Amino acid sequence: MSIITIEKAEAKLVIAQLIELSYSTDKELTAKIMAEKGGIKLTVDGNGRARLSGKAGFITFSGKPALDKLGISLKSVSITFSEAYGFKVKYYATFRALGVSLSVAGQFDMKALITSCSGLLCIAARLLTADSNSTHNRQLQEVMGK
Repeated sequence: MSIITIEKAEAKLVIAQLIELSYSTDKELTAKIMAEKGGIKLTVDGNGRARLSGKAGFITFSGKPALDKLGISLKSVSITFSEAYGFKVKYYATFRALGVSLSVAGQFDMKALITSCSGLLCIAARLLTADSNSTHNRQLQEVMGK
């Protein structure tokens, strides 16, 4: 399977899931980083090692659960975040695999992401269970925009 088969909706879902995984690793520091005005970067290498960084510090975690759902071998993912207004966060992401890339841009409401689905960011363990994922994924897609 190649990167071409990834739809933008799937890429946006992965972005939300990566943020969830960061929150499940260190909720407080993730919140501080995501609240910054700019310079926020989330990178993931081909082995699934992820790093969210900003002026407040950095968090490393495994992004593998989110990337594995794509069913392809990615070389890297690079996402930059900036404040749009209020709780709105803009993002620009590039997914790379074997010389092919897909870029996705958009914005989401950080408050909606945090509070939807009974505290999405506090229950990232749902990423590991298939039965509750479909509802959870639909909620994430609504927050991220389809």
